[in-house]
Amino acid sequence: MKTFEALEWLTTNKNPSALASDRFGETANAIKFVEKLYELGALKVNVIGILDEPERIEEEGGPYATALIVELPQEDKREKLIQFYKKEMEEQGIEEGEGILEWNESKMNEGKLDFGWG
Repeated sequence: MKTFEALEWLTTNKNPSALASDRFGETANAIKFVEKLYELGALKVNVIGILDEPERIEEEGGPYATALIVELPQEDKREKLIQFYKKEMEEQGIEEGEGILEWNESKMNEGKLDFGWG
């Protein structure tokens, strides 16, 4: 599975809507979101779920991704990021029971948090 550091990937990507366009619209909004994750204490934010077929790159100008995976700081510093995540999922209409939040519970033990917008 390909992963790239999110800010680097987004800032060099020529696709005007490189990440979860339904959620962010323009790439610039996605960059702000990633910067916010770092402000809240993320150790690293990676882009995952990358679609980079040649036709897509030709049509859209660059690859496209649907998800981010965040490396969380030590447990005592995680709470802000977890609250931010829950608020984001709520605002996007993703409810507990859809499996996403539950799946993340198990990932959190490994110090990771996955933001996916489908």
